Amino acid sequence: MVDEPHPLEGRDRTLLAALGLPAFGIALAYTLVTTYLPVLVERLSGPAITGFLISGEGLLSLFLPVIVGSWSDSISTRLGSRMPFILAGTVLTVVGLLIIPADTGSLTAIGVGLAIFFIGYFVYYSPYYALFPDLVPAAQHGRSQGAQGLFRSAGMLLSLAVGGLLLHLWQPLPFLVGAAAITCVTVVLYLSVRERCGRGSPRDQPSRNGWSVEWELLRDNDDIRSWTIANSFWEAALGALRVFVVLYFTRGLGLSLPQVSGALALVGVAVVSAPLSGKLADRYGHRPVMTTAVWIFALGLLLPLFTINTIFIAGIVPVACAAVVLLTLPYSVLMGLLPAHRHHGVGAGLFGVSRGLGILAGPLLAGLAVQLLEPVQFLVFHETDGYSAVFGVASLLLLASIPVLGRIRMDPREAPGKQDTGECRAASDN
Repeated sequence: MVDEPHPLEGRDRTLLAALGLPAFGIALAYTLVTTYLPVLVERLSGPAITGFLISGEGLLSLFLPVIVGSWSDSISTRLGSRMPFILAGTVLTVVGLLIIPADTGSLTAIGVGLAIFFIGYFVYYSPYYALFPDLVPAAQHGRSQGAQGLFRSAGMLLSLAVGGLLLHLWQPLPFLVGAAAITCVTVVLYLSVRERCGRGSPRDQPSRNGWSVEWELLRDNDDIRSWTIANSFWEAALGALRVFVVLYFTRGLGLSLPQVSGALALVGVAVVSAPLSGKLADRYGHRPVMTTAVWIFALGLLLPLFTINTIFIAGIVPVACAAVVLLTLPYSVLMGLLPAHRHHGVGAGLFGVSRGLGILAGPLLAGLAVQLLEPVQFLVFHETDGYSAVFGVASLLLLASIPVLGRIRMDPREAPGKQDTGECRAASDN
């Protein structure tokens, strides 16, 4: 057990809430796009093309997060170094969300809208995540990601629960709701942290590019290297499920979109796992919490391989709780592994790259598995048109991460002095 974490003061809670709120809007829009757009794309193509189109995000994530993250480490503006990118990312994501539903009968139009949305997403993503180590003391890393995970999970789970109904009512509606959500939460973030992020100087000099810094981190730090691999496995599993879970219910089990929304509403209970996992990680350490979550998640996904009886949907709650833990804690671990006072933007970029590797692989593997196993008379592949294979792919990816997770030396209390006092100051300095 690590040391008992200090109670949060009122100003600490306010800061964590302000930092966490954007994750709600980002996750809401992102999940609406990656989960319900495949329903429209699948009508124009097959599962392999659907997986390929959505996983195109992974290609962008191999370079955009590092470029934007390192750039936000080295520039200085009146708004600070992070906020200009966050505002630009907001504009691009909103534009993409408006283009996507403009012509849902054309794969080309959908692809253009998706590309703009994902570019904006990554322009926003890395600087936003870099704000956490900028502002939050090391002793509160777990709880800061618990707060962020709470908002992120709430956005994701809300979109899963209502996205089908919104799409059923009017096809453009989910994407318009996503655009409005990102706009609103960004306004709140800007008003909340603009003064803290508008003073100080950039940390890293522009002579060091993000690629070289990231390569050094991966080359010289075994823990960061293992973390990158493990996080890619987790994101691949989550990406496979996110892209194909609605198609599994609609095509595989024959449910309507409103019925799918009702079934996925059960996962809303899992929101409580985010702040709880952050508190447990700060108190007991990240490894036991995350290892338990991986096992529950991986084993829970095996049930849909054996039955098409919808009573198994009742078991979605513990699986969703475990998934929320893996949405919440990985970045907290990375925050503890990064060198003190340095490379927060590059670290956030590395987080994006590891996510991208998983997002690139997960939907592609799942889409190919669906297509290849559809005619196979084994387990329930044939009865679900092959879509039950998605759960097998995700489970294998999760199980593969367990030995890698065991190699990471992680304890957010090992270096309590890893608090930055640069451009963005902690609330305690105010």
